[in-house]
Amino acid sequence: MPHLEEHVSLRPYNTFGLAVQARYFARFASAEGLRQLLARPEVQAGPLLVLGGGSNLLLTQDFGGVVLKNEIKGLEIIGEDADTHTALLRAGAGEGWHGLVEYALDEDLHGLENLSLIPGTVGAAPLQNIGAYGAELQDTFERLEALEISTGQLRVFTKEECGFGYRESVFKGPLKN
Repeated sequence: MPHLEEHVSLRPYNTFGLAVQARYFARFASAEGLRQLLARPEVQAGPLLVLGGGSNLLLTQDFGGVVLKNEIKGLEIIGEDADTHTALLRAGAGEGWHGLVEYALDEDLHGLENLSLIPGTVGAAPLQNIGAYGAELQDTFERLEALEISTGQLRVFTKEECGFGYRESVFKGPLKN
């Protein structure tokens, strides 16, 4: 079971390097690890912040709840179609976004280049449909698997179900928590 620590500095976990603390802090590297943490009374009492790369977050004061750091890793090609010159990649939500772009290029897979150097993690990318230079995540996106915090159940979202728009998705609105 992932270890829940008390009074942890969040300086290493936010790109501004601000010296704020979380009352409770834990890392998880799998959906099962997250499920175990969500069952803890300290986590259920909230408030809860799931943290990716800490690049789209301004922490101005100590956080009195629980910070869970997503460290789910993994990059792999899970399907290829020679006729259409396409491939399907699976990436762990805790992977750095730019690392995914580099992996795709190393595998001679194209389509993500305009999204290079965007800070943050793969798991955070769908929240705001990241984009740059006329390209957006939704242009190459197929689906995502997410753990529903309220139920602990794994759920699959298609591109259509994500409700992508300009820097928008259902994860910023109706499915924010």
